[in-house]
Amino acid sequence: MAKRILIVEDDNSIRELLVELLQGEGYDVTSAVNGLEGLKCLAHNPSFNLILIDLMMPVMDGYTFRTEQMKNPKFSKIPVVVMSAEANAKEKLKSYGITAFLSKPVELDTIIKTVELYS
Repeated sequence: MAKRILIVEDDNSIRELLVELLQGEGYDVTSAVNGLEGLKCLAHNPSFNLILIDLMMPVMDGYTFRTEQMKNPKFSKIPVVVMSAEANAKEKLKSYGITAFLSKPVELDTIIKTVELYS
């Protein structure tokens, strides 16, 4: 059975590229355009092996998503990899218990290796 990945990214081109890339690697990929939609995906089916998330998004950002995710024992343990170009984001995320941080722009090989390592 393929490992399930949730991608939460508001940029259409990045989101579509990640979906295509990871599906091509054999992953079962679901995507959401913001944190609120991502939480709805988790509530509907909490069996994801990994979450890839951007930080700066409309409606609900990655920080709020992670705060809400940690409150729910059904999906609080799912590893989270943050992808962001935000300055000082890695420092700000120290208390959020993220699994890994990737600074945008991210090389495709790095994404694949990170997903393989943590999913």
